[in-house]
Amino acid sequence: MMISAKVMTITLVALLSLAACKDQAPSQAGGAAPELGVLDAQGSEVRMDARRGQVVLINFWLAECGPCIAEMPALDAFYKENKARGFDLLAVNMGQDAATVEATRRRVEVSFPMLADPLKIATQRYGAIGAPTSFIIDAEGVVRERIEGPLTARDLQRKIGGLL
Repeated sequence: MMISAKVMTITLVALLSLAACKDQAPSQAGGAAPELGVLDAQGSEVRMDARRGQVVLINFWLAECGPCIAEMPALDAFYKENKARGFDLLAVNMGQDAATVEATRRRVEVSFPMLADPLKIATQRYGAIGAPTSFIIDAEGVVRERIEGPLTARDLQRKIGGLL
């Protein structure tokens, strides 16, 4: 049975596309923070290297995740209090579309960036499976800690306060 050139080309393109999405191993504590591969609400690429010199919390979440939504007021309060001290927070949605992300942002009224990851590129690069999952990235771009589950105000101060 012969496979047509068109089917072979489509298969090859699909395989190359999948390989490009897996160019980095899932993020581990002590390793360099992978690039995100996501866009903000204005369509601009969000890059980790642009945040060098800042402590960054990357929070992976889902709109229907109760613990994810419940932790957002504490995340937002910590973000507002520490943004001027070199802290940034990026909330990356795990595979839902931009409209869902925007509707959630309006509902919870947070000031930090909420990013859509509809192709799950960042989700895969960081190895985030459950929601919420957060990563603390130090000012040199190194993953300091992976946190499974929701964060409280006390957790944020204890885990991040000393890095600022």
